[in-house]
Amino acid sequence: MTWDEAVAECERWHKHLNYQSDKARKMAQIAAKRRRGEIDEGEGRRQMRVLDMSPTVYDGAKLEQATRVLMKGQPK
Repeated sequence: MTWDEAVAECERWHKHLNYQSDKARKMAQIAAKRRRGEIDEGEGRRQMRVLDMSPTVYDGAKLEQATRVLMKGQPK
């Protein structure tokens, strides 16, 4: 794996982490709306299903290799 490939893999991982963080924030907002009574149970469930319809899983198979390349230091 080259330095540029390693950087790209880490960027892909960070993009996935940002996606997961955004999804968690949206779920918390739905739960807060439900607790405040702004939406009923059915609407809360519908909104949660919309978020859960597209599960995204990060395949970290290359992440270990990428971090090893990066830990060696930037090429000169």
